[in-house]
Amino acid sequence: MLALAINLLFAIAAVAAMLSLADSAMKARRAYAMLMRERALMGAGFMMQVDPREVRLRAAARHSGTAMMPRRSSMLRSQPALARGAA
Repeated sequence: MLALAINLLFAIAAVAAMLSLADSAMKARRAYAMLMRERALMGAGFMMQVDPREVRLRAAARHSGTAMMPRRSSMLRSQPALARGAA
């Protein structure tokens, strides 16, 4: 009985693996077909356009009339040194 249960478990795992591989193969075939279509379009002289939601622009640098102080300057202020042995 135990051997039958183990064999059944292996069979279920094998079926699940085969279904997963079949799904991945179908997705890969679809992606490859789309890439070949885009390649053919680019070969014909068409350019692919990126969706606007995928374009990320950096904010323009803001330059004021005064020189900007680096942010680290506040952390680098000199502090009085403690005497040895002082906590």
